[in-house]
Amino acid sequence: KSRGVAILIKKNIPFTEIKVLKGKEGRAIMLLLEIMSQKMLLVNIYAPVWGGGPTFFYRLNAKLQQFNDIPIIMGGDFNEVLDLQLDRSIKAKPHVSGTNRAIHTLISDFNLVDVWRVVNPTMRDYTFFSHRHNSYSRTDLFLISRSLIGDTFAVDIEIRTISEHAPISFTHSGILGLEKSRNWRLNVSLLRLPEVQALVKKAISDFYKCNPKGESDTGLLWDTVKAVLRGKLISYATNRKKERLQKTIELEQEIKEKELALNFHNLQYLKYEFNKLMSQKVEFALFRVRQSYFEAGEKASKLLAYHLCKLTASHNIHMIKNDSNRQMVTNRDINLTFKQFYSKLYTSESGVDISDSNTYLADIKLPCLDPGDRDVLEAPIATPEIKKAIEIIKSGKSPGPD
Repeated sequence: KSRGVAILIKKNIPFTEIKVLKGKEGRAIMLLLEIMSQKMLLVNIYAPVWGGGPTFFYRLNAKLQQFNDIPIIMGGDFNEVLDLQLDRSIKAKPHVSGTNRAIHTLISDFNLVDVWRVVNPTMRDYTFFSHRHNSYSRTDLFLISRSLIGDTFAVDIEIRTISEHAPISFTHSGILGLEKSRNWRLNVSLLRLPEVQALVKKAISDFYKCNPKGESDTGLLWDTVKAVLRGKLISYATNRKKERLQKTIELEQEIKEKELALNFHNLQYLKYEFNKLMSQKVEFALFRVRQSYFEAGEKASKLLAYHLCKLTASHNIHMIKNDSNRQMVTNRDINLTFKQFYSKLYTSESGVDISDSNTYLADIKLPCLDPGDRDVLEAPIATPEIKKAIEIIKSGKSPGPD
């Protein structure tokens, strides 16, 4: 219970799990998967702090041998720096530890690179602060196969807020462009805010001033006012989100500056403000979960519809290949490829002469109904016919909604 690692994958990412390996002590997990027609090995580790580092990495090296020639993305807390000069804030006499040698052996054997250092060759930035030594170090890393460097989009060290470690974000452009269509849903928690209540009242009042009821259809007016309110609420929510995001960015920058200056008194207050913003985000996410599952009470209809919606989304087409064997991943490119394929499929390759078609149709003698039979078919249904139809219905059957 004192340690553990995990690999989380967003639900709209199309992938196929091939193999999973877990460490006995909860310090490593490996996931071999296929994503975008490419096999990839994801590894998450939490290396021991004292003593067992070299043994841990040599064992990890041995386990990775079975995944030869497969691109690797390895991340986690290595509890060791790679560059003894650049990855520490305190300049000390270089001492190459056994753990450091084991990590470099792993990097050499599998042709890995420290992707953050590749993007920032001479920059100093750190992921861990030691209160005991009053120093910073970069012990949280992303090691990736050299073949993946060309697809690297961004690597960033984020700010430390709750943990003593700073999170690292690494974007691989191989899965960029995967889109998820979303239906707009009203954020009902906004209706509790006094300014939103005033906004809604004013919007309804202004609408009926410009659109008096008169002889207008009530249903049409209701649909129109809903569209107006939707626009107002989307605009308000968007501005509110931008303000919150801007405040978050400013707090992140200020926290980073205070960290480098070792100003711990002001740093605690800034972290409190930042965590308060994050807590609001988490509360809203939990609110949405409760709404999805419990707003229908004991009725199963809403819950069933929610799961069917998720099931439908999981069957979406996330990638196809066009005539040039190129992979199309965005919704726009996929739709365009389908359009081109079916346009070509249903385009006749032979020319048609309209005069020949008219001559052919003119010579065809199609059967016609007699006037008497036509009158019988068009006559109203009689009561004996209905009784006869009911009598021949199989027992135990009932009409459906159709």
